[in-house]
Amino acid sequence: MMDIDTLQRIRHLIRKEIEKTKEHLCYGIDKVDQLHYAKGKLNGLESLLQDLKDLQNREDNFDDTNQA
Repeated sequence: MMDIDTLQRIRHLIRKEIEKTKEHLCYGIDKVDQLHYAKGKLNGLESLLQDLKDLQNREDNFDDTNQA
């Protein structure tokens, strides 16, 4: 897997995009289609963040098992 610095940078970029999407949801939505798009994007980004966390946990558990 990636080194910790790369992983932290990716997480930072995803969190930044989540904040931008939330701002857009609050102040920039003009049509229902835009609302659905923004909600889907937010859901996808949050899902991606959770997947990264799960993969890191699995890798950590795998490393712990191999070292024991």
